[in-house]
Amino acid sequence: MATKFSFNGLLSSLSKIIAEGEPVEKKHSKTPRQKAHEEEIQNAIIVLAAEVIRCNKNYTTPTENFISEFLAKQFGAVGIKRKVTAINNHLHLGTEPVSRMACKELKLLTTYDSRLIIITFLFGVADIDDFINAKEIRCIRRVAGYLDISEDDFKEIKTSFTSSSSPFVVLDIHEDASMQQIKTAYRKMLLKFHPDKREAHISIADANAKFRQIQRAFEVIKQMKLKP
Repeated sequence: MATKFSFNGLLSSLSKIIAEGEPVEKKHSKTPRQKAHEEEIQNAIIVLAAEVIRCNKNYTTPTENFISEFLAKQFGAVGIKRKVTAINNHLHLGTEPVSRMACKELKLLTTYDSRLIIITFLFGVADIDDFINAKEIRCIRRVAGYLDISEDDFKEIKTSFTSSSSPFVVLDIHEDASMQQIKTAYRKMLLKFHPDKREAHISIADANAKFRQIQRAFEVIKQMKLKP
């Protein structure tokens, strides 16, 4: 039976190696079998990331960078560009038939804690360039089911993202607010974070970023409210 791969164990080993100031390849040699397992895990993660991206068909540079940084941190930077490029192939071909197989591989080769990290990573993919939407949540929930993630653990991870990645949270209003209340909240937040009218403790960079986020939140809520 294949040995379970643990992200936590790998990160711990790499952190120690880096702290000692010696090359990873000299201190953390892997057998061909371990390397093959890591390759399978990375490929499976790429498939699942593509599945989430397909929900809004918005594969941006920030998303690509986020995925690259995650894989590099977990497995090292070798071959990352080639792996991330493979996402485009999955986006065009469609990944749903493959996602079950990817999850089957991950269940065989990873620990439960590692699979929790993967679910957290998928929420990060959904969150990196816009607010997390219902379609993305359904997709990640389906993947979590394939990975045998408990409902309680899934909800905890989801809440940690959606509690801050919500257009309603950005405008500081309830989801059942009227359109007039939404417009009032929107104007209030714009005034608070306008680069020229910001409070003294808010930097220009932070104000600009928040200003754009507020505008995007308002647009998202308008689209949600206008849907039949």
